[in-house]
Amino acid sequence: MNSETVSNLVTAGVGSEAAPIEVDEPSSKRLRRATSDVWNFFKKLGPDKDGVERSECKGCKKVFKAGGKRYDTSTLKRHLDSCTQIKHEDIGQTIAELQLKMVSLKIDSGVARDMFASYVVAGDKPFNMVDDKRFRNWVKYISPTLKLPSRNTVKADIVKVHKREAAKLKKILVSIPNRICLTSNLWTSSTNEGFICLTAHFVDEN
Repeated sequence: MNSETVSNLVTAGVGSEAAPIEVDEPSSKRLRRATSDVWNFFKKLGPDKDGVERSECKGCKKVFKAGGKRYDTSTLKRHLDSCTQIKHEDIGQTIAELQLKMVSLKIDSGVARDMFASYVVAGDKPFNMVDDKRFRNWVKYISPTLKLPSRNTVKADIVKVHKREAAKLKKILVSIPNRICLTSNLWTSSTNEGFICLTAHFVDEN
């Protein structure tokens, strides 16, 4: 029996007849599996002559020190940002595919579409922004299970938001006990469409 085994023995009970019980090794001493996403773009080469683990970039074939307690994956992550042989679109796509295999949070598609419609209106964004490949890859990375709407669906969602907000405004205006003063403003959009904007001034219950 070596010293390591002896150190893992504990005496059960009291007295000379107490039987020793062997305790398992702490979980911290067990080998951990590499779970970082960066390992999808690097190949482990094993320890070099100095005993330090080496890893090779699958894109530019550059070798880095990585592994163990002394060298983490920070250097590898920084290299991914500057490596010219690996496209960032490929990185996002690979990570997104990995996340598809994981249990993701449930997202209410109705709420997500409503919030996105409000964002398009507030930011004056074009409907075809949902067709941009980089935008779709980014959304897929954030939530692989979220289905992006088409440009026509975004347009329909905005009309729904308008009708809902208009109904809320009508309820507010009906509850006003005094008069309403209207002012108008004319303006032209970037597509040369003319608009008239009505602003209502009133004193509510508050």
